[in-house]
Amino acid sequence: MAVVRYLGMFRTAAVVYLLFGAAAIWRYGLTGYDPSHRFQGIGCGLLAMLIGAFLLRRAKFAIVLSSITAAVVAIAAVIAVPMLQGSRILVFAAVALLTGAYAVLAARVVVQ
Repeated sequence: MAVVRYLGMFRTAAVVYLLFGAAAIWRYGLTGYDPSHRFQGIGCGLLAMLIGAFLLRRAKFAIVLSSITAAVVAIAAVIAVPMLQGSRILVFAAVALLTGAYAVLAARVVVQ
């Protein structure tokens, strides 16, 4: 099965989702940062932690959700590149390439 072939990729993605989710919950829930968006920040943090937990279990719906969000991040990074200057262009291009490659490989696992 293809999920077994990409086990390291999905574990890495799960750790990234768990870390970003914990950071969002910490920032919006336990500090005074942007109180007008507290519920959205906590909700997105919980969603990221939920996706990360299910990615560790290699659930198909979590792979689909992570593939969609990776594609959105890749598109956003590509759109942002023309507005940047200096070395930030290379950083955003690298983010676009990495997340785009993850989205394609994850979608490939779902289709197989």
